[in-house]
Amino acid sequence: MKTPRLIENEFDGFMCAVGLADAPGVQRKEMRSAFFAGAYAFWKLIEANASVGPDVSDQDMAMMEAIQLEFEAFRAALAASF
Repeated sequence: MKTPRLIENEFDGFMCAVGLADAPGVQRKEMRSAFFAGAYAFWKLIEANASVGPDVSDQDMAMMEAIQLEFEAFRAALAASF
């Protein structure tokens, strides 16, 4: 069975979305490292804080809301910087 490339595919899409699909090798390598580090940090956050079991808890929802708010704040700050 071939290993899915879920994060890699998202990285490729990100590079296209920001107009860097043809970035030089070193830039691509550094950006890929940062992208995967962020994805891994997010995974560890979910893994460490999500409740166990099939149901979504109030704690799970609070965490997801906090993450959403942080993403929205980052997006707004990024947009304001251009």
